[in-house]
Amino acid sequence: MLDSRVCALASKLRKAGIESFVILEKEHGVGGTWRDNTYPGAACDIPSHLYSYSFEPNPAWSRVHGGQPEILAYLEHCATKYGLRPHLRFGTRVVGAVFDEATGLWKVEVDQGPPLVARALILRQRSTPPPRDPRPAGLGSFAGKAFHSARWDHAHDLRGKRVAVIGTGASTIQFVPRSRPTSRTWMSISARRMDHAQG
Repeated sequence: MLDSRVCALASKLRKAGIESFVILEKEHGVGGTWRDNTYPGAACDIPSHLYSYSFEPNPAWSRVHGGQPEILAYLEHCATKYGLRPHLRFGTRVVGAVFDEATGLWKVEVDQGPPLVARALILRQRSTPPPRDPRPAGLGSFAGKAFHSARWDHAHDLRGKRVAVIGTGASTIQFVPRSRPTSRTWMSISARRMDHAQG
C-alpha cells in the first residue's frame, strides 16, 4: 500500500539510485487512510508540520491540524514529485510469497498477472482493521439509512434527520461536530471498536 511510510521509503530508494522496485497497492490510488476516509471533518490529530516528511516540508498548511483533502493532496504531490508513479501497480493484491533458499530470491504471487521475483520483500500491512459494521438488535427492521463512517455516504442528506452514532472513536469526535448543525437530534452510543452512523 502506498501510504506515508511507503512513500518515504520509496523516495529514499530512488535517492540512493535504486530504480528496480515495484509498489503493490490493492486499492486504486495513493494515500492509505487519507484516501479511504472522507467523512466530514476528517483530519490528523498531529500538527501538520510534524506530519510532513523531513525531505519535503510544507510551509503552506492551511491550519495546524491538516484536513483529509489537504493531506491526501500532499501525499499525491510527493508521489509525483519523487517519481514514484512509474513504480506503482494499483489494484493488485499480494496473495502469497515464498523464499527460495537456493536462489536467494522471493517469489511473490499476486492476484493480477504473473508472479514477481525479487531479492528483497518489504511488507506494509494495513495498520487499521477494515471497517466492521455493528449489528445491534433491531437493525434489520430499521427503515432509515445506515452507513459506516469509513464509507461515508456523501449523497445522503442529514439535514433535519435524527441521527444515532454507535462508537466514540477519533472519527466520531471529528464528524459529529461537523454534521450536527444540520441534523435535528444526535445520540452517541459507546461500542468498543465501532464507528457507525445511522440516519
